[in-house]
Amino acid sequence: MSVVGDNGKTKSDNTAKIIKYAKLLIPCVIDWLFIYALWEIKAYIYNHAKVFERQFSIYDETISHPKKKDSLPWADLLHYTLTICCISIVFVQLIKRKWFFELHQAILGLFLTYLITNLFSDFIKNYAGRYRPDFLEVCDIDFQKVQEQYAYYQNVTGNLVMDKFGPRNLFNTTICRGERSAIESEQKSFPSGHTSFAFTTMTYLTLYLAGQLRIFYGSGRVWKYFICAIPFFFASYVPFSRLMDYRHHWQDVLAGGIIGFCYAVGVYYFFYPSLRDPNCDIPIRRFCCKKQKKEKVDEVEADDVPEENKPEESKPEEIV
Repeated sequence: MSVVGDNGKTKSDNTAKIIKYAKLLIPCVIDWLFIYALWEIKAYIYNHAKVFERQFSIYDETISHPKKKDSLPWADLLHYTLTICCISIVFVQLIKRKWFFELHQAILGLFLTYLITNLFSDFIKNYAGRYRPDFLEVCDIDFQKVQEQYAYYQNVTGNLVMDKFGPRNLFNTTICRGERSAIESEQKSFPSGHTSFAFTTMTYLTLYLAGQLRIFYGSGRVWKYFICAIPFFFASYVPFSRLMDYRHHWQDVLAGGIIGFCYAVGVYYFFYPSLRDPNCDIPIRRFCCKKQKKEKVDEVEADDVPEENKPEESKPEEIV
């Protein structure tokens, strides 16, 4: 027996509405808990994982550049990029007047592509252990330790002359007098985290705008292409700034750009259909797949039914 409230709605109706909203909110909460877990894993790997101790030569010109001021600090890049992307997505959804599901999927995809890309980049950084172009200045070499190593190998080889040859010209960070945390940061040059982050977020935003503008449909496509290309202008600036600041080698930014681009495309097409799909601006409702599949099986065309199973057509009665 249902009890009618003051507003004319039964308690069973209110319970059904609560269950309906719970089914919508619980998957969203689970998704964002997973995003938070990715954030913590990424931070732990970057700050606590042991960096590979790669040997280097004090004559290596590729790591002998001067230390310059970072023109694009990580905190500023993270703040401004995510803010621009979120504002752009919210603005588009305001125009479409589509709020909960579509806005949630778009923002979730943005943070997922950012965290997966940076998690992968930070993982590689620790195992590659490549030195930055300004490493030797930050290292602040203790030449007394260098001389001790030279003296050791002179004794071993019987004063054999081996200028710039042999193990005595290869060192590790034990000869550095610089701050340990700064030296560990200098060992994380490959790949460029700034570049992978810029390319993954800007590629995702480009694909999102292309889908919402239905870039392959309608007339006047030139302005659509221009709007979709704007994020790549910013993404292209980041690797060049890292090269000019002597923070990365060209191989680092190239690898970072490829990693960011690939993960952005993969995550976007997980949430959205192809840009050539008529509904390319609508996220895929994957939790409806089983229901749609069942309905598709039930809808059998008449031509697919075997002859013996087809109902006999009623014949008109003969008039005597």
